[in-house]
Amino acid sequence: MITMTNYAALAALLIAPAAHGQTDPAFEWGERATSYPPAFDAQFRAPVMVTRTDLAVDTIVDGLVHPWAIENLPGDEGYLLTERTGTLRHVTSDGTLSAPIDGLPEVRDERQGGMLDVEMGPNFAENRMIYISYAKPMGTNADGMALSATAAGRGRLEDLSTVEGFEDTWVQDPSAPEPLHYGSRIAFDGDGHVFITTGEHFTFENRPRAQQLGATWGKTIRVNLDGSIPDDNPFVGIPEADDSIWSYAIATSKGRR
Repeated sequence: MITMTNYAALAALLIAPAAHGQTDPAFEWGERATSYPPAFDAQFRAPVMVTRTDLAVDTIVDGLVHPWAIENLPGDEGYLLTERTGTLRHVTSDGTLSAPIDGLPEVRDERQGGMLDVEMGPNFAENRMIYISYAKPMGTNADGMALSATAAGRGRLEDLSTVEGFEDTWVQDPSAPEPLHYGSRIAFDGDGHVFITTGEHFTFENRPRAQQLGATWGKTIRVNLDGSIPDDNPFVGIPEADDSIWSYAIATSKGRR
């Protein structure tokens, strides 16, 4: 049985409605709550959806340790997936799990830190470039506390066992001692830019940094594929603002679509 607490047995899943092929299912809705006054004009509360749809679940692979992200490779190459403990693995379409893929950076594997997102680059078919985000160790502070930062980089998946030439393309600044709220999703816009989400490292003292343009905590970052800054980023040229920021005041976004 797969449970929320059984991380070691978490499987990569293919999930589909049991009523596959039913394109226009009939849903039953409950009553809408009307006892609360609206906060603004035209606000309303959505009704409760009573109908539940069963899912058919096929386990592709199990035995993983804190899996965090999965990427579908083209054709019949299978999948890439990250384990937060610091590994990237390949899974074949029939569920064969590889040894850890070589060539990746050291991570801070603590609390919410570790190896995080993995995405194929927009030109993967031509150059085999993949992008990784992770909690990057950043030494210690004056009190001897370990520091880390959200980082993203790229390398070439020459085969399914090694990433060649991995290099960081963006590193969060400043670093933080709290191994929490790294954000860390990666997305591309098709125009030569990569977006990276970051977190605000959780604590009450840290949260105001998400509102501050001089720090990259709690932000969406937009850089070129090589990590350089696009000239049309919204805060370029604003005094004391970090030029890589695309949007701000975000706790720890893990969405990307």
